[in-house]
Amino acid sequence: MTERRIMDIATSISAINSSENAILDAICKLQQKITNPKLVLAYFSEHHDETLIKNILHEQYPDAQVLGCSSCRGVMTDEGYNYGDSIALWAMCDYNGAFGTALVSTNQSPFEMAQQAVLRAIENSGRPGELPALILLHATPGNEEDVIKGIEHELGASIPIIGGSAADDFVSGNWKLFTHEHTSQHGVGVCVFYPSCQVSYSFHSGYANTNQSAVVTKVEGREIVELDNEPAINIYEKWLDKSLSQASNIINESSLNPLGRVVGKVHELEYYKLAHPLKVTERGGIELFATVEESETVFCMMGTDERLITRAGRVIDSANDVGRKGELDPIGGITIYCAGCMLKVQDRMHEVASYVNHAMHQAPFVSPFTFGEQGQFIGGENAHGNLMISAVLFHRDEYAKF
Repeated sequence: MTERRIMDIATSISAINSSENAILDAICKLQQKITNPKLVLAYFSEHHDETLIKNILHEQYPDAQVLGCSSCRGVMTDEGYNYGDSIALWAMCDYNGAFGTALVSTNQSPFEMAQQAVLRAIENSGRPGELPALILLHATPGNEEDVIKGIEHELGASIPIIGGSAADDFVSGNWKLFTHEHTSQHGVGVCVFYPSCQVSYSFHSGYANTNQSAVVTKVEGREIVELDNEPAINIYEKWLDKSLSQASNIINESSLNPLGRVVGKVHELEYYKLAHPLKVTERGGIELFATVEESETVFCMMGTDERLITRAGRVIDSANDVGRKGELDPIGGITIYCAGCMLKVQDRMHEVASYVNHAMHQAPFVSPFTFGEQGQFIGGENAHGNLMISAVLFHRDEYAKF
């Protein structure tokens, strides 16, 4: 008796500078691996024309759901790390599964846009009234916590969310999103998954607590104004034992020492979500890529280049272990890798790709570099963080036989 897989995943990537030639090249490569996908994800550099990419993808795959998101200075796939202008495609063909995408860009609050996006995505999936197994989230940076709250308000907090905030090359607002329906530089993009196979996921920081902490005593938006009733930068400089220029970009200086907050415990071990310091404000505050609340305790976390390089593989190994029994046979996956981490170890990203490939058992995967990561922790909490890795794996455990 032969067996026909009911589900397949494939990827392709093109480094051609011309948007038209690049997307046509990526599609041509993809067609050699998979036919009639129900879902196509596209990750691309900021210089590419998102409207042209959208139109060509919709013309080529008129029956597929599509979601696109810009990535910082390149993309990584199972073919390796590609720096600079590139377009990567990730496609899923699932005979018994269903998928739906939606992009909402309005003057409403991020909470309301998220509500509308997830409901529209479910409608587009053709599975009204049925909760998805997984939600992929790509929003523009700034209010990701509210976006997660909006999704959970509609569907509850138990459905795992994996995602990454749209990025550009220099944090200058040139990030982009699109679906097969339209494009936007501001909004909430969502894909809901109803796959016919098992899904596992993982969300980790890979940083250690230095046991230096302070209480947030004043915040405004995403700026911590005061820690322990002092200008926040004073406390942070003490932790790092070095001076940081006032009102300057400190992304690189802070990438190994983000601020951590306890999310929960597993076997008495605490796990954290991270906030990456972006810059020092004129009044001595610290602007972040995540929202921190007054009265929260924040810890100075510590990472190393070696941890940044190896942890992507460890996160995928962790996802492989979730709910799995017997021999592993992943069909493919999606990995969300922080742009700040990528920039810190950029000259060794080929090693990161090698670790991910090994952990994925050489199955196809795509990994954009994002300005914020979303995932579900082992304790079941969906959260937004920075300098983190989120991963989802689809496992080959169901076949159609004839």
